[in-house]
Amino acid sequence: MHRKLVLYLDTNLFLDITRNRNNEFTRTLFHEIKCDQYEAVTSTFTLLEIVQEEQERTYAEKELIHNKRSFDEIRSTMHERELTKSTIEDVYDSVWKNLKPYTETEKISVQYLDEEGWDFAIDIQREMDISASDAIHVAVAFKYGCDIFVTSDNQLIRNCSRHFKPQKLLFSTPSELKRKEKSLEKKTILKTYQGK
Repeated sequence: MHRKLVLYLDTNLFLDITRNRNNEFTRTLFHEIKCDQYEAVTSTFTLLEIVQEEQERTYAEKELIHNKRSFDEIRSTMHERELTKSTIEDVYDSVWKNLKPYTETEKISVQYLDEEGWDFAIDIQREMDISASDAIHVAVAFKYGCDIFVTSDNQLIRNCSRHFKPQKLLFSTPSELKRKEKSLEKKTILKTYQGK
């Protein structure tokens, strides 16, 4: 019996879902996860990032549409935003409404880092040119034994693919996932054959 692959799902995939972005490959992937074709892991940090992204989007839309501010003005005041309690609750409720079908059925395991994991995230960022949030995501993927890290961030894929050995963790976009999966299966078969 062959085991299901364990995928790490980056924040941008969830944003495709919460924002109803028309990304056929991401929607297919989430459907396949729902149908138990894969095991899936993400981080508690992902959930925080999604809410933050949606709060920033809500602020930007309000400033752009109602207050007619420029993009540069909005960007420079993003950290000063003062959303009302009602708006914050609406954003939170909207995010959870879109994510609930995936997290409530336990199809996606939401994990966190322990002290050793945080140390690993720091090591990753010390050695690579990636953001703190990406270092956290990669550390969680390693800690929970994921086979493939799935993201829409091509720069992250390039950086991590150069840095990490493919037998440890593969990095893929949703559109490339099937090809990477076949590559992983071939390596597993080859290792099994050579081990005999």
